[in-house]
Amino acid sequence: MCVLRSFLLLALVFAACRPAAEPSATGRIRVAVTVPPQACFVERIGGDRVDVEVMIPPGYSHVDPPLTPRRMAALSEARLYVKVGHPAFEFEREQIEPFLAHLRGVEVVDMSRGMDLIEEGAGEGHRDPDDGHGHAGGDPHVWVAPETVAVAARNIAAALLRIDPAHAEEYRANLRRFEAEIAGLDREIRARLGRHRGQKFMVYHPTWGYFARQYGLRQVAIEAEGKEPSAERLIQLIDLARREDVKVVFVQSGFPRKSAQVIADAVGGRVLAADPQDRDWAGNLRRVAAELDRGLPHDAGTTAHLRP
Repeated sequence: MCVLRSFLLLALVFAACRPAAEPSATGRIRVAVTVPPQACFVERIGGDRVDVEVMIPPGYSHVDPPLTPRRMAALSEARLYVKVGHPAFEFEREQIEPFLAHLRGVEVVDMSRGMDLIEEGAGEGHRDPDDGHGHAGGDPHVWVAPETVAVAARNIAAALLRIDPAHAEEYRANLRRFEAEIAGLDREIRARLGRHRGQKFMVYHPTWGYFARQYGLRQVAIEAEGKEPSAERLIQLIDLARREDVKVVFVQSGFPRKSAQVIADAVGGRVLAADPQDRDWAGNLRRVAAELDRGLPHDAGTTAHLRP
């Protein structure tokens, strides 16, 4: 911790002395983002006119990411920083934003601006005691649903237009194509999950609240306030899984699997990896939707029919 603080102090001094960010050696706009899916969004709109650096690499939770000198250097050289923007995203608020406050020439865009955010105790399936615990301050994983990503895409496009108006038409055309792809993905997922509305699915860490809200599902979190569930809570979750005929338990990379495996074994289900920080945003949502379709009952209150 002392080493990290010393580095941050040096980085802030270094940043304060830097000139405004310049274009990269390729002539592209340097863009920094917080999580890998945002890199996908920026690249879809910016095309070959952007170079993107991710602050939280794949395989790390947003709760405790590495803050390396290389990433801080990349952030100091960025022309644009795209933040997730949800107030519950501690990494941005506590580590990135203080650093950005000492930089010159870095435009910051909040990709959540204009979204219907999930606030504390709402929208994650917290309407009955079975549903478990969410995030203090709300759900910051705004990038896991087409409706919120459509808003993010427009915010990112607006920022690129301000920075590089000479290529405005290219950015607008890319945005239109991306919006059409988002709408197509939404239709595809609705067609697959429409018959599951109102049903519950189980996750270790509650990262799929926006996806659940958009498609009428209810996610149930295994962890309790960021900790492994108690024995009593584990029994409750197994009973819930049996009652709701839950056959799939999702676990994000970097989180414990033990309690999820106990639940899955008890109900004859499976533990599957579902990482909301997968850079292949659309492919990841398709995979999650397909697994939910296979793992949830096809009609509420009936036994699930699992396709091979």
